[in-house]
Amino acid sequence: MFQIKLDKLNTAIEFSVEGLVQVDEMKQFVAELRRSAVTMTGSDLKIFADLRKFRPASPDVVEVVRDVQEFAKTMGVRRMATVLESEVLALHMSRLARETGADKFIRRFTDEQEAREWLTTGESLRKSRRLP
Repeated sequence: MFQIKLDKLNTAIEFSVEGLVQVDEMKQFVAELRRSAVTMTGSDLKIFADLRKFRPASPDVVEVVRDVQEFAKTMGVRRMATVLESEVLALHMSRLARETGADKFIRRFTDEQEAREWLTTGESLRKSRRLP
């Protein structure tokens, strides 16, 4: 299951992906995210991704995340904050970010408030654990 919210006033996209996700559902999410994102205008696009309840059904599901990161690059995303609980998933996401070049604008967090602060200001005001 996924949800996508657009905040056109602040040029921000917020999404969450939850549950045990199969490849087909992940591809559907990416397609919907693309359709939603192209309606956004501005040069300061920010994305908040809540993946705390995301459970990939297979490694192929995580690989589809590559499409999200590559699309974010083409959209000119300035910052993308991802909130995760799983360190294993964070490691996979970090690898994909390095491979796509999205590591320049993506940060992974365990604390939602810290992620939102960084997304808004570019600075982390707290010192909670940031995932790789």
